[in-house]
Amino acid sequence: MRRWLRGMVWIGVAIVLPLFVYVLAALFLGWLPVNRDFRQRADGVDIYVRSNGVHTDIVLPVQSTARDWRGSLEVPGLATAPYIAFGWGDRAFYLETKEWADLRLGNALRAVAGLDSSVMHISSEGRPRESADTVRVRISGAQLAALTAAIDARLVHDGQGRASAIAGAHYGGNDAFFPAQGRYSMFMTCNEWVRATLSSAGIRTAVWAPFSTAVLYQLRQVRK
Repeated sequence: MRRWLRGMVWIGVAIVLPLFVYVLAALFLGWLPVNRDFRQRADGVDIYVRSNGVHTDIVLPVQSTARDWRGSLEVPGLATAPYIAFGWGDRAFYLETKEWADLRLGNALRAVAGLDSSVMHISSEGRPRESADTVRVRISGAQLAALTAAIDARLVHDGQGRASAIAGAHYGGNDAFFPAQGRYSMFMTCNEWVRATLSSAGIRTAVWAPFSTAVLYQLRQVRK
């Protein structure tokens, strides 16, 4: 009996300890900034990063000196919308989990293990409102171009350089899903993709951010 109890304790430790280390690393590395010297540009372009509490999106102008997304993406409402939102994630989890009530354990485990392909969720948007879950950052034209290139590089393109939406895959009337590069995992989450994309454009962000809180926290430090 004691041996059985001891075995159960060790199994519990083997499960809990990695999770504890993961969360601790996320908190510490999320607090440490990269591109610490980033400053907003008075003559720059407004972009937004928004969160639903779990997942973050990057929101860019539909039309800018860097790109006119209307010419390369077929998203409902994009022809008249001023902004476009990008979110990246696991294919099955993203497509089948519109709300938390739709969550399936199998999809979650496959996503964490990196066993599925990925997609980009793209939606046409009005101008976002700054709030506790939405941060505005003003960046330079060069940074916007770098951000645009990094996002575009995640999309799967055909021989003509166009990305094709997945037929019938959407949440509402203003969005579409597109096949994307890379695999989601517990180390490369949707939020870590946003963090890495911001970092590649020289925008202040965290060292590592598997959770949305670190992404928004670092951007809010820019405003001070």
